[in-house]
Amino acid sequence: SNVKKVSSGINAEYGETVVKSEESTTAHIDAFLFPDDVVDELCEKGEMSRNYCTVCGSHKTQKLDLISHSYSVWELKWIFTKILPSLEGKTLLDVGSRFGCVLYAAAEFTNASRIIGVEMNSDLCTVQQAVCEQYKYTDNVEIIQSDIRAQTQLLQNADVIMMNNVFEHFIEPELHAKCWDVVVGNVRRKGQVLVLVPSLEESLGDVPPGWVEEISWDVDEELAPDELDVESLRDIHLYRVL
Repeated sequence: SNVKKVSSGINAEYGETVVKSEESTTAHIDAFLFPDDVVDELCEKGEMSRNYCTVCGSHKTQKLDLISHSYSVWELKWIFTKILPSLEGKTLLDVGSRFGCVLYAAAEFTNASRIIGVEMNSDLCTVQQAVCEQYKYTDNVEIIQSDIRAQTQLLQNADVIMMNNVFEHFIEPELHAKCWDVVVGNVRRKGQVLVLVPSLEESLGDVPPGWVEEISWDVDEELAPDELDVESLRDIHLYRVL
């Protein structure tokens, strides 16, 4: 098995998908499993709602904020074929790999020598391992069940680090700050690339001076397939460590 369970002594409870009371107006949607057209269809069938009542919480009157912790299939293909440079011989780390969509896309679209997913939820690690075995991704894909705070060496050594809403919406502000302290403190090697949703500015407020520079990129809408949500793609931010 490629799943490695790391015992660190760090409290891992925040890794569970818990919607706190102040977030009761937010629905968590996995864009890899439920693209926009599927969500639209579910809403039309009445099996899901985009609305909620401001008085009782019933999904009746106002739109919900739909937040994905995964990229869609088309976003992943665009990231690995249009945005990032060649990953040949490089190590890619996905923090909070969940269902493993970043790992599978990296295995399909890049020549990365190591593709590592760190995920705290054991059930999700089992799902990732099963998919990797089914589609023969086991040569260069590794899944580690762990708190990322216990994986400082991975943060230090990875060439590309991907994080999609990995701390947001799951943990209290104080713990959120501590997790980011670990990332900022260990992603320090010149040239390392961060691929983030949301932006550092939104996650941290004040980005440590002299740490990173944002890599500018744009999408040619004429080349983008209809299935690609261009506005969602523009929410992806790239940074290079100075």
